[in-house]
Amino acid sequence: MDLSKMKTVKDFKNYDFESCDVPQKYWGDYTHLNFFKGYFIPIVRKEFKAIAKKIGATVTLSPNNFEWTAFFKKDNKFIYVGVSDVRYWKWYDSVLFRTAENEKDYTGGCNRYCSYEELAEELSDLFDRM
Repeated sequence: MDLSKMKTVKDFKNYDFESCDVPQKYWGDYTHLNFFKGYFIPIVRKEFKAIAKKIGATVTLSPNNFEWTAFFKKDNKFIYVGVSDVRYWKWYDSVLFRTAENEKDYTGGCNRYCSYEELAEELSDLFDRM
């Protein structure tokens, strides 16, 4: 697999994050985690910033071990987004989002799910309903 051509989150939809085709610069202790945080998360961060801009919000992203959370904020309203472990879960097709009281509210409102491709529209709609 030519990872140099993988420039968007969608390109990683079916990627095996435990595969052996990690670029050498990420090799060492925690090779796969280094690749996830050093290569993939910057792509996610860039796309989440674009989503935030598109819907008139700001975003704070927090990567963890093969998963990430984010809070989108618009007009003092918050939405939590969580993506489960990309190694074992159909993460691309099942992105969790829900209302939140603030940027530390990890339990928030009713759980909702959408595909990554639908996320911007779903967040915009939820902000409009809040």
